[in-house]
Formats: sequence, structure tokens, C-alpha cells
Amino acid sequence: MRLIITFITLTILLCMPSYLQAQEATWIMEVENDPEEAKQYIEEYYPFIEVEYVYDTLMQAVVVTGKQRHVKDLHDEPFVNKMSPVQSYSVPQEISKSEEDIHPERARYHPSSMPFTGKGVKVGVVDTGVDYQHPDLEKSYHGGFDVVDFDEDPMETKPDEGMPTLHGTHVSGIIAGNGTMQGVAPEADLFVYRALGPGGAGSTAQVIAALEQAVKDDMDIINLSLGSETNSPDDPMTRAVNKAVDLGKIVVVANGNSGPEDWTVGSPATSEKAISVGAAITEQTIARISTHDSEKIPVRQLPSSPKWELKRDQPLIAIDSVDELEESIHDRVVLMKKGDTPYNELIPQLEEKGVTAALFYNESNDDPNEWEWVEASFPTAYVTEEEAEQLMQGDEYLKTDYQTVKNALAPFSSRGPVASTWTIKPDLIAPGVEIVSTVPDGYASLQGTSMAAPYVAGVTALIKQAYPDDTPEQIKSRLLSSTNLFTIGDQELSPSEQGTGFVDTEKAITQKYTIDHNRLNFGKIEDSLKQVERSITITNNDRNPLSVKFNIPKRETGIVWDLPLNTTIGPNEKRTFNISANITPDRLEKGTKEGYIEVQLNDDLKHLPYLFINETSDYPRITGLELDMAPFQNERVTLRFYTNEPIDLLTVTLIDPKNLQATELFTESELSKGVFEKEFEINELPKGEYQVVFEIEQEGEILYEEKEIYLPEF
Repeated sequence: MRLIITFITLTILLCMPSYLQAQEATWIMEVENDPEEAKQYIEEYYPFIEVEYVYDTLMQAVVVTGKQRHVKDLHDEPFVNKMSPVQSYSVPQEISKSEEDIHPERARYHPSSMPFTGKGVKVGVVDTGVDYQHPDLEKSYHGGFDVVDFDEDPMETKPDEGMPTLHGTHVSGIIAGNGTMQGVAPEADLFVYRALGPGGAGSTAQVIAALEQAVKDDMDIINLSLGSETNSPDDPMTRAVNKAVDLGKIVVVANGNSGPEDWTVGSPATSEKAISVGAAITEQTIARISTHDSEKIPVRQLPSSPKWELKRDQPLIAIDSVDELEESIHDRVVLMKKGDTPYNELIPQLEEKGVTAALFYNESNDDPNEWEWVEASFPTAYVTEEEAEQLMQGDEYLKTDYQTVKNALAPFSSRGPVASTWTIKPDLIAPGVEIVSTVPDGYASLQGTSMAAPYVAGVTALIKQAYPDDTPEQIKSRLLSSTNLFTIGDQELSPSEQGTGFVDTEKAITQKYTIDHNRLNFGKIEDSLKQVERSITITNNDRNPLSVKFNIPKRETGIVWDLPLNTTIGPNEKRTFNISANITPDRLEKGTKEGYIEVQLNDDLKHLPYLFINETSDYPRITGLELDMAPFQNERVTLRFYTNEPIDLLTVTLIDPKNLQATELFTESELSKGVFEKEFEINELPKGEYQVVFEIEQEGEILYEEKEIYLPEF
């Protein structure tokens, strides 16, 4: 029987670095000269340090692993420019299920009328590997590399090798599946680079090594359906992606699954030069639950449980413990506070009682993306504590109704903008919910920006085949110039949610004009009155003239637009237009200001997204918080974060949420923009979760930001 996997939310999660709990540490060490010479030097003079990787294309660096005491002297060598700790990545364990409602024959992502199929275009997938023996991928697969095992066999991890994986196979099918299901570019040449091993575990060192190998193998397009929660424009991963684009490669990146809040985009989707992709719902049936007089609450399911398809009202029982239940409670739904008991214990206990379905809630309002990966035989979902109270205040019966949703942004899709550069991200959105594709021995329906990115990678392969001489910048321009503004009813999504809009495969190839630099990033407004200006270039690739008319935006207090006059661009000509605005920050509402400038091009109405940050905006000053063992110290840790602008005075305090005890860590003055590191003692602090409170003083104003961090036992 073929294995078929049902609706699962799949995310690549940034984990606590492995060196926190190990004697050895791994570092990306950027060097002054030839990294091969650095490797030879280390091997000769530092025999207890292992050189894991050498980067000579995307950066000049070596990756080294060794015990702290052995790395100490190497850290001080004059050829060492910078050392960055390696971060770990993982993907949750996949669970297989037999389901009748997955129809891979209906998954036909390539437009039937499209003459281009991606033929001759080389697409590299950096991921968990691929089942290249899958009948839908055999014709597409052309090779790759495994940077985990250092061989040319990038097969997914199999059950006898550790925790099995499927993520890379699913991504590959969306791009180039060619069989029962059909990817966006079914005749593209698929190359896969395995950077994540058993259980989807890996590191930034492996991902950069795989990306570099893909560049050396001369891929046209590289897909990265992975990332972190660090909203930083210049960490090693982001810089590696930018360099790959500079070398002529199109890099498509998943925008992240940390939505729905703003500022949740993570590296490497923060790359200015990459194509960052958010996830949209084109059509989906959503289950909603309620009791008498309660609001209708959308069902948020545990990823590996059966689909919520209750056909009639069910008795609802609210409990604090499984021990409160009778021996058998068939035909009843349990509402339960999770507490500290792990799901892998609760689920089997509830199965023994015969529950119809289960709803969990917690004070922390857990997201199911972060649940343990536990297979359940009954529908399982979570609600917030507030929603649980609403359900308990109603009658004793749980009602379920179903709503068909069209044209919605996936709630998990990360939003922009990018901290410190204020860049609009994502660049565009694509289908990312209930996406059927290949997995080892079968098919799966998954969701995530991990699924939206390969859809766009497939579209870029079609564009590349149609316009083989185009540069990455020109292909990105064709892609973003042809999107359609995504609206929900009469309401349009913001640029931070959808970028330029929803991908349009056919228009990306057939449209006769392009708009370069069509995202108007005006930056941060710090003056009491400021004029900002950006330029766009419109290219007419047709034999007929192109009329251009900018529509005056609705009048708004605090911003006055100065737009170009109406004109016509001749056949096969291009013209640059300046778009400027006079902005008075204190007459605008606080927060990020964003919207669209309309331009009429012949019969097409295009929307140019714009964004600027008001000086009073509530944007994060601190991002990318990390904690790791201080170099060469056993009882000290390094707190590392990214400051998005200069800070006059910063006080950092650690608060234990269990007893609200506050420990001031340090005070620092005159911080510059960029990465900041500070060591402090931890030998008297118990392990566990803490709140880190940043008191920020800027130009006489005091701001507070809070973040969570886990202090391990060293």
C-alpha cells in the first residue's frame, strides 16, 4: 500500500544551538586570505580542531569544530576576521497516514496552456534530500550532493538510518514533479543538495555548504525552504544568499512561518536580493467550533491528527486531568488544559478512553507548529485560554460548521518589513496551504511557506526557459511586475503581508512590460519634514506604445505625493520615473506606514507597494536574540542580539517568570547599529525560561522590549 500523508503544517524551525549542551563548539570562521591555506594551517598547528567545511565562493571562511580550550588560541590568530556561532535547524518528525481524500492526480501545477515546461533549466533544492526513486521524480532528477554524509547520494533519511525525512521530496515535487502529479516546471533539471540529516536536523554551516555547492554546480535557480526567526539583514546566511545572486543565481526563499505579527520575517528571507515568498490560501474549507452564544472559533489542528470533520453536535466535557474521565467516553469531545504533561503521554491516554476529539489550551497559548510530533487517531486541536473560557460558558454541546475561504493570507505566513533596512518582505505570495506533492513512497498534503517558495521557484524556471538571457534581476522584475493584488472581499492586504501580490504564472511570461525597483522602500523618516524619493524604470517590450498614467492617491494628512505626469513609452523603449513624497511625521499616526501607488499601463492597473517607518513607529529595536556559551569560558555565556539602530543607553534585565525575581545583567552605553555581544556569569542562575527585558534610551525617550529565552544547564 502506498503511504499517503494527510494535511500537516511543516516548518523549518530554528533550534537552540547544539554547542550549548556539548563540550565541543562549531564556528563559521571568516578569514583574511585563502580559506584553503587557513585549513592547511589549522590542520598542521591545531590537530585537535576539525575543519568541517571550506567556503571559497560565497564567503572566505572555514567551519571549525573543537573543544573550547583548543579553539581559544585559534580565535586569536591574525588571519581570523570574524567568528559566528553555527545555529541548528530541524524539521519535525513526519507521520504517515492512509487517507482517501488526497488525490495526487489532481495536483497539476503546470498551466496546461503554457508552452514552457522548464526544459533545460537547472533547479537546485537545498533541503532534507530527495527520494529520487519516486516515479514522479525519476525523469526530473539529475543529481546533487549530500553535505551531511559527503557523497553524491542526496537520498532522504530512511527509517533504518534514523528519524526519516520527507520535506525535500515534497518541495522537489512542487517544482518538477512529472508523473501522477505534475509540478510547476515538470521538465526542469532537478538537482538536490541534502543539508539536513535524520529528523531534518542540520546547521547553518551545512546549509551554506550546500548553497555553495549548488552555485559551483552552476544551478540557474536555488530553492531554500528553510530559515530562522532572526530578522537581520546581514547574518552569514543572508550574506551568502546575496552573494549567490551576485554570482548570477536566482535564489527563492520561504518567508517563514512565524506570522501573523509584523516584523516576523526571518533570515535568509531578509535578503534584499533573494525572492522571498509568503503563503496564501486560494480555496480551503475551514472548520469552526462553538457552543451556545460563543463566537465561532477556527479549528487549529495538531499537525499529525486526522482532519476535523465532525458532522453533528457532540457533548463537550471540560477537564483538568485524564483521571477525571470515565472508563469510556465515546461520542464526546474533551476540552482540557494541557499543563506540563507532554502530548506524547496525553494522546495515548485519551485514545484509551475512546474520545471523539480533543481540544487543548494553555496559559501560554501554544502554537501547534511547536507541538511535539505525536500521531493521534482522533481529531486534535488547540484553542486559546480565552476561547476555552468562551466554550465552557456555553451549553454542553460543541457545534461544528464549515466555511469555504477563498483568497486569504495563511495566518502562519511571516510578515515584514526587514529590521534596520525597512525593506518590504515578502516579495510576493503563492499557494501554501493544502499543497499535495511527492513524499517517499507516496504523496502528502502539507502547508507552509516551505510549499509556497518552490511554487515560485518553478515559475522562475518557466521564465528562465522563455528568456534564457535574462539576469536574475530581470527575471525577478518579470515575476514581481506581473503579480495580482490580493484582496479579501473589498479589503486589500498590506505590502508587509503580500509584497507585490499573488504570483501569476502566465502573465509573468506573456506580459509585454516590466517595472524595475517596483517596491518603494522609503526607509525611516527622522526629520520633522522630509522629502523622500525613489525611482522606478518601466520597460516596454512590445512593438506598440505603452501609455503610463499615475493615479493620485487619496488625500491624507501628513503625506503629500509628487507623481510623474502622464506619458507614453515608445516600442522597445524604457523610461525612469521619480516618485517622491513630502512627509510630516508628527501629523501621521504612529506605526509603519504602507500602501500602494496605482499606475495605469494601457489597460492594466498596477499597484506599486510603498513603505516607510515613522520616527515614532513601534518597530523592534532588538532582534535575533541568541544565547550561547562564551568562547573559552565554562561558567559564562554570551548574549547576542542585533540592534537595528544606534542606542544611547541599554539596560538588560533577566526576569524569572515563576517568582518575578529580576536580575540586572548589564548596562551599556553608545551602542552602534549591528551585532552586539556581551558575556555574563550564569553559575548562580537556575536553568529554565526567562524574560529578557531591554530598557532602551534614545534621545531622552525610554522604550521597553521583552523577549523570551531559555537558559540551559551548562
